[in-house]
Amino acid sequence: MKQSLKIFFGLALIAAGVLWVLGILGVLHFEFSTKGWWALFIIIPCLFGLINDKDKVGPCIGIGVGVLLFLAARDVITWNMMWQLGLALLVIGFGVQVLFFKSCGNHGVCEVKTVLKDGKDIRRIESSFGKRNMSFAGEKFEGAEVQSSFCGLTLDLNGAEIADQAFIDLNVGFSGVTIIVPEGLPVRVAVNSGFGGVSDNRRSKVDNGGPVLVITGKVGFGGVEIRN
Repeated sequence: MKQSLKIFFGLALIAAGVLWVLGILGVLHFEFSTKGWWALFIIIPCLFGLINDKDKVGPCIGIGVGVLLFLAARDVITWNMMWQLGLALLVIGFGVQVLFFKSCGNHGVCEVKTVLKDGKDIRRIESSFGKRNMSFAGEKFEGAEVQSSFCGLTLDLNGAEIADQAFIDLNVGFSGVTIIVPEGLPVRVAVNSGFGGVSDNRRSKVDNGGPVLVITGKVGFGGVEIRN
């Protein structure tokens, strides 16, 4: 992943430098401007996700939205046109999901599997479009890698067997994720959020010195709630 990030940023810097040189020489009518630069905070993470994540539809939609915001900020298109094009992109993304990804009954698009990673059984959960409730009661829970886009997802850890330290790594876009934890389970949160956030609504946050749940990852245009 680090190597991919290095390659991506290296190529981006080279491309920017070449365009700058061509603009100075008059070969291209290109002018450096910081107008609309904030849209890069949406485009760049989505490009990185497109390279590294298994889910390609979410990053593609994010890139499309970021590009539209950038063009609108630079007055290439109108803001009214931007919203209309944005809605069209969402419709296209939904159609691609329906055609090419597995469906889980009436809960939208999802895929759940268990993989062995660093000696632990890790759940890989990909959920898009619709609502999905997952309970781990009576199961040994060591960790989960969650990708959620355009859906509502609930992870219920009540009754789960957590021996030492478990983790949930999130990649959330345009979604709401609820994580239900048992009373007295210590939770550590280290989530990066943009146009979204994480709310800890547990009734009790006392650390009893037992097993710990660590929640990491990123949230964009969405929200994560932790509660009992």
